[in-house]
Amino acid sequence: MLATVRWRAVLVGFGLGVLGIALLAILIWLVLSAAGVEDAAGVATSFGTVGGFLLAGWLAGRRAPIRAWFHGALAAMGIALVVVVTARLGGSPAPTGEVLLLALMAIVMGGLAGHLAGRNSVRF
Repeated sequence: MLATVRWRAVLVGFGLGVLGIALLAILIWLVLSAAGVEDAAGVATSFGTVGGFLLAGWLAGRRAPIRAWFHGALAAMGIALVVVVTARLGGSPAPTGEVLLLALMAIVMGGLAGHLAGRNSVRF
């Protein structure tokens, strides 16, 4: 199945998904800190990551010639891998269960968004 992957679509989804995480997290953080929420940075990072999974899956699935769900899942899994490696290098004591849940969330959200994007998209 990896032989049929259009890696350009996956990389575009990955790159713009990471950019989406950053922008969404900053916007949510600004709103929550203005509202006086105590852990605004943590909440903003969590919601930004979920939004990045969806955006990466959507963009990768939109550009994929076939198997849009698989392209979306690959792009979101790339983001999850970067998040896990960054957390481990930063000294995060995240348990294995949470890491597996993050990977499962990435696969499901990225695959679903890729599938929805690929249903009625024009291939280019």
